[in-house]
Amino acid sequence: MKIREVHIYGFGRLVDFHMENLSDLQVIYGENEAGKSTFMAFIEAVLFGFPSRQQNGQRYEPKFSAVYGGRLVLETEKDGNITVERIKGRAAGEVSVTFVNGRTGGEEALAHVLNGLNRQMFQSIYSFNLQSLQEIRKLTGDDISRYLFAAGTIGTDALLSAERELEKEMEARFKPNGRKPVLNVQLRKLQAMEKELNRLKAENGRYGEWKARLAALEAAQAEAEAELEALRGTVQQYEHLTSLWPLYAERKHVKLQLSEIGPVRFPADGIRRLDGLMSEWRASSGRLSAVKKQKQVLVEKMEGEQPDPLFVRHEGEIKKLLDDWPQYRGWQAETERLQSECEILDSQISELAGMLHLTASQVEKVPQLDLSIAAKERLSTLVRAYDRHRTRSDALQAQLEDLRARMNAVEQECALLEKELVSEEAFRDLSAKRQEKEKKSLLEADIRRGKQQLSRLKKMADEARKPPFLFFGLALLFLMAGVWSFLTGQYLFLGVFVLGAIVSGYHAFKGNRNPLEQEIRALEQELGEKEKELRNWKEGDTDWHEYERQKQLRENWKQLILKLEEGEQNGRQMQNRKQRLEAEERQLLAEISRFRQTLQLGDGFRPRQLPDAFQLLTELSGKMRERTRIEKKLAQLAASQSAFAERMENLWSRLHVNWPLRQEGILLLQQACAEQQERKIRRQEWEKKCAELEEQVQLLESEAEATDNEIKKLFALAGAVNEEDFRKAGSLFQQYEKLSGQLEIMDLRISREDLERLETVKDVSMLEQEKQKLEEKIAEKANALRSMRKESTEIRFELDRLEKGGTFTEKLHEYYSALSEFREEAFEWARYATAKRLLSGMMKRLRETRFPQVLHKAEAYLQCLTNGSYVSLHMGGEDGRFYVKRRDDVLFAANELSQATAEQLYIALRFSLAEALGGEFPSPVVIDDGFVNFDIYRTEKMARLLDQVSESRQVLLLTCQQPMLRFFKGHGVKTLGAVHDQGMAGSGNISRIQP
Repeated sequence: MKIREVHIYGFGRLVDFHMENLSDLQVIYGENEAGKSTFMAFIEAVLFGFPSRQQNGQRYEPKFSAVYGGRLVLETEKDGNITVERIKGRAAGEVSVTFVNGRTGGEEALAHVLNGLNRQMFQSIYSFNLQSLQEIRKLTGDDISRYLFAAGTIGTDALLSAERELEKEMEARFKPNGRKPVLNVQLRKLQAMEKELNRLKAENGRYGEWKARLAALEAAQAEAEAELEALRGTVQQYEHLTSLWPLYAERKHVKLQLSEIGPVRFPADGIRRLDGLMSEWRASSGRLSAVKKQKQVLVEKMEGEQPDPLFVRHEGEIKKLLDDWPQYRGWQAETERLQSECEILDSQISELAGMLHLTASQVEKVPQLDLSIAAKERLSTLVRAYDRHRTRSDALQAQLEDLRARMNAVEQECALLEKELVSEEAFRDLSAKRQEKEKKSLLEADIRRGKQQLSRLKKMADEARKPPFLFFGLALLFLMAGVWSFLTGQYLFLGVFVLGAIVSGYHAFKGNRNPLEQEIRALEQELGEKEKELRNWKEGDTDWHEYERQKQLRENWKQLILKLEEGEQNGRQMQNRKQRLEAEERQLLAEISRFRQTLQLGDGFRPRQLPDAFQLLTELSGKMRERTRIEKKLAQLAASQSAFAERMENLWSRLHVNWPLRQEGILLLQQACAEQQERKIRRQEWEKKCAELEEQVQLLESEAEATDNEIKKLFALAGAVNEEDFRKAGSLFQQYEKLSGQLEIMDLRISREDLERLETVKDVSMLEQEKQKLEEKIAEKANALRSMRKESTEIRFELDRLEKGGTFTEKLHEYYSALSEFREEAFEWARYATAKRLLSGMMKRLRETRFPQVLHKAEAYLQCLTNGSYVSLHMGGEDGRFYVKRRDDVLFAANELSQATAEQLYIALRFSLAEALGGEFPSPVVIDDGFVNFDIYRTEKMARLLDQVSESRQVLLLTCQQPMLRFFKGHGVKTLGAVHDQGMAGSGNISRIQP
């Protein structure tokens, strides 16, 4: 099974993500947070379902997309290409499997495709990342051996963990010579209970007699206790009536007094009300007198507190002056600040004038200069033009010097060539001889070509003179067919065959004549004439090499002359350009000089310095304008301060005071105003207080009158004329109320039943006599009850001794109950022991069958990864430890290996197990950055191993290590695009990288 296409609708940060054409060894590169782990989790989710919300696994629900899920296109040997799509739905999501023939299915079809492969097996065998490799670092000793054994048998340490859990559960229930395990404790308890049962068997006979006697005593004791309780209740009743007799006698006396006083007419709570009203009247009278005195005192004070009329008359002007005083102070502070700024500006102006070499008169004219943006741009244009002309002039001068040097070299070379050239007449003689030689060479070449052509013609003529056997054979065949047609009467075919025989015979006889013979004779005659001419050719003595050398020298001389002419022309052009540039430069310098004069600058300023000088002039102009503005502001502030001082002087004269015209005068004015204001406030408060006191006088007079009316009403209700009569009536009423209250309290303390019983008793002595008789009867009953209790106690002691640990039946029941619990725990221990034995047997079979195959293949992988440093793997006998043999035959335990070597051993076991299970579960191998601890040489070995593994199953390698990509030359590398916003979408994020 191979994954050929991945389409993510929405999963984690990947939204609408498409990756196609995944190869057998597919490297996927991505930076941190590009989505590699998300990509790996998506493959697991589509194949095995989304994790539920109750599980610990991350669901990778997209935050910026409503669609959740995606699809994979799988290539299988059995069913061809299969599309597996899983989207959000119930539980693990809704899955749809589409086969190449159009057939569709769900989870069952997917399970059939995966051939029983589940998520745990996929994660344990076919998928690993850096975290699973780093788990090795946390293990030591035997744990590493067990972990590697698990990686080489089933891909996970689940069986080893299960074995440890079973061992732990068994030891928690039973351990030989143990004390705390459950079965050990229960076994000791059963032995003790069995010993106790044997002792109780002997005493079980007397137990019944004592039990029957105790029951009879308990019944008699209960009856005696009931009678005794009833007698004690009667005694308590007589004691209660005796205690109530004094209260009963007092009640009779109170009833007699109430009948003597009779009912009294008096208002409710009259005395208290009278006392309250009298207190209110006296208080109102006292407060009224005090308020009147306070009012008189305030009136006298108000007459002595009169404000100064001058301050009252000029109050508005005073307030305006005080309000303007902070502004005056601000003017003073502003004046000081501006004067300081003016001094700083003068210093800066002097400094700038010195830098520009300006006189005082020139400095004063600076603000009138044209320092606008247009002037600045014009100056910049002139300076740039000047710089360009200087640059062009310098470049042109360099070209002229270079041209002169080259022309001098060409002239020297021409002089050398002219020394080697022969005269013109000698060269013409050499040329004529050269032409004769060329004619002879052409004639020899024509003769050679003629001979070759003559040879070809003769060969063709010989072939043409051979008998035309083909045409003769055809003619004979057609003739025989004609004879057969004539004899058989097939006359239609007879004509055809006769015509074929005639045509074949014509070509056969025509081929005997050869047309090439005439052409051969003509060519032989022409060759004879040319050979005769060649024999008669006379050759002279000529140095052909000298001719060629002189010809080449003349050609070189001509080229040098052309170069000289071209150089002279270029020199004239450059001189013309130089003259034009010098004229333009003089014109620019004149314009720059005029501009410099408009700025009042001296001739000492070079053109390139003018922009900086212009900037300094701009700053100088700005500072002078700023100084002018400050001077105007200072004049305005001085005028404002003078006007304020004049107002202050006029006010002092109107107030008839001789205060200073400074801050001290303002302070004195503020103090005087504050004093006048305090007088005014005090007078206003006193006037307000007088009004309040007047209201209180009226209120107190009304209260006193109302209180007097209430007192008169109380007297009327009691039928009294004055206060004394009212209080006598009140005293009598209080006595009556007191006795009535006592009677009510007594009635509450004596119930109706007790009152009826007491009314039947003439004297308290009768109650004492009845009580004494009952106490004697109680003493007799108590003695009998003590005897029964003593006997019961003795019997209970014996029974307790027998029942100290429970009765025999109870002990027997407890024994069998404990035995049942022991058997249940023993059965549970047996279940765990059976499971452990079955698990150990399965692990033994895996160790003896599958693991040797995996170990053999892992040895080859490890040798490849370590470049032969480690040659073999061994599994210990009793201890079950892993041992790795190095090239020098030294054995190392798994925990003695380095981190990187241990990880390589783990990877070798995983790959070998995947290959061993290849027929059952042909799943691709998915790796997420598993080789970060490898050096460059072992990383290269790892790349070769992955290439080897990809021949039998697909390998998907996700990595963020860009240097690793160079080890996968020839394999297309797909890239997960780097993400810098909230999501990563589209197939555009995938590209190919050639490492």
